[in-house]
Amino acid sequence: MINTTSKTDSMLRPEAIAGQIQRPAASAPRPADTDRLSASSQETLQAALSQQPEVRPEVVEYGRGLAVSLNYPPLEIIRQLSELVLNSADLSE
Repeated sequence: MINTTSKTDSMLRPEAIAGQIQRPAASAPRPADTDRLSASSQETLQAALSQQPEVRPEVVEYGRGLAVSLNYPPLEIIRQLSELVLNSADLSE
């Protein structure tokens, strides 16, 4: 659902009117500088992953419920997938 905006949201901000839009400082790190995987972050990720259960019973039960449902997947989804397959290019040629 799209939320409506109030009248105050549609007004110009004072800094935009004055032409004084603040820009980030030049010393701020660029995203490319921070997108690295270090050994310590890899160890942290491995530790967090090892604490997660291998099997989540509530998700398994949800999947079992979907498997026996006559309405899953919805007919509209099947139709849309069928159209995508029929309209896709034949890559074997």
